[in-house]
Amino acid sequence: MTVSAAFLDQLTAIVGADNVITRGSALRRGSQDFYWFSPVLKRELGDKLGDVIVQPHSVDELRAVIALAVNAGVPITPRGAGTGNYGQSIPLQGGIVVNLRGLDGILDITSDFARVEAGVLLHRLEAAARQIRAEMRFYPSTLPTATAGGFLAGGSGGVGSVTWGTLWDEGNVLGATVMTIEAEPRLLTIDDAETLRGVVHNCGVTGIITDLTLAVAPARPWQQFVVAFDDFEDALRFGATLAYDDALPKRLVTVLEWPIPSFFGQLIHVGAVPPGKALMLLLLDVDADAFRARVADAGGKVTWHDPDGIYRPGKLMLTDYAWNHTTLWAIKADDELTYLQDQFDPERVYAQLRQRKARYGDRVLEHIEFMKFLGRMVPQGLTLVRATSAAELQEITAFCESIGIWTADPHTHFLDEDVRWNGQPILDAKAAWDPHGLLNPGHLKLLEQA
Repeated sequence: MTVSAAFLDQLTAIVGADNVITRGSALRRGSQDFYWFSPVLKRELGDKLGDVIVQPHSVDELRAVIALAVNAGVPITPRGAGTGNYGQSIPLQGGIVVNLRGLDGILDITSDFARVEAGVLLHRLEAAARQIRAEMRFYPSTLPTATAGGFLAGGSGGVGSVTWGTLWDEGNVLGATVMTIEAEPRLLTIDDAETLRGVVHNCGVTGIITDLTLAVAPARPWQQFVVAFDDFEDALRFGATLAYDDALPKRLVTVLEWPIPSFFGQLIHVGAVPPGKALMLLLLDVDADAFRARVADAGGKVTWHDPDGIYRPGKLMLTDYAWNHTTLWAIKADDELTYLQDQFDPERVYAQLRQRKARYGDRVLEHIEFMKFLGRMVPQGLTLVRATSAAELQEITAFCESIGIWTADPHTHFLDEDVRWNGQPILDAKAAWDPHGLLNPGHLKLLEQA
């Protein structure tokens, strides 16, 4: 839809002219995310934009913006930093994009939890926690740019999930405050696990998160290691020994098949990437000399070590090459590459990998992140694949599922086509909190077909 000049004037009166964007590259950047990781979404969503981006700087301004939009029947898309990969924060019907970066207060932080506004950048939260000898339990590889609200609404896990699991796991998300999409918006304080299921990974379709409370962990003196093995399967087996070692403090256990490491220019520059080798990216709290010996005993070699594995702006962090940052570097190197999200059976993973490699060869490049999922340690794949059409991706996915590899489709913008979605609690929350269906419309297939 196209918003009226009078509507824009009213928006400007609420937030000020500097916080309203209606044209140019800023409108495009502020309406889109990293949907282009998927060749399917790239074709489907490339022309989708909001009519206007507005950035409130207080809950009262947000309330006034929402009330104005509801009374005018204008669609609303909430947005953090736009670091997601599924197109689920892209406005499909125009309207207003509400950038929540202006709500950026750290409200309370203790050794047990952090309560922050939705627009707080995660690196600020991590730094604030470390000042009191705490740290985030886990965070996405987009730590420097992602917002807390965006992570809760659109994320799942990341760096630290090898120990702490995901946003869905009990005890990681402790609460949230949500604004309803009504003519007189309400603020709801949510701290029970069942209602939180309507908030966690809701992709902005149920209500607007204004603040959230996350559990934190005691801070650790993390160290960064790059480890090389001649053979990917040997690297994966060593990764499994680390992941399943409950006595080993760990934040990242990433295993990459060659030639994926060849995409990492900065790691090559520091001598961390021997040609032709499988690579591991690790964040551990260990005695470095003892760990080098453990690596050598397993047939590997430490090729790079940084005893200070704590994020600071400008610092070389292995997390910039793990999780979906791996995909980013790969696509920049070869635009025919995209990715799958898959999960292997821990009891059958090596057989599953061999079966898939036998069928697809170098069309499939293995990237494994060890993580806890619903309390169980699993080898999670962010597999790189050479495919440019939906049919190719569907064929590969069907084969994976036929041999017991569980998949979550990253090539759809529909929240309810993601097997991880929370189901009925999302639908119930949307009905209660967005009765006019104005919030991020078009991203729930069940409602589109109703």
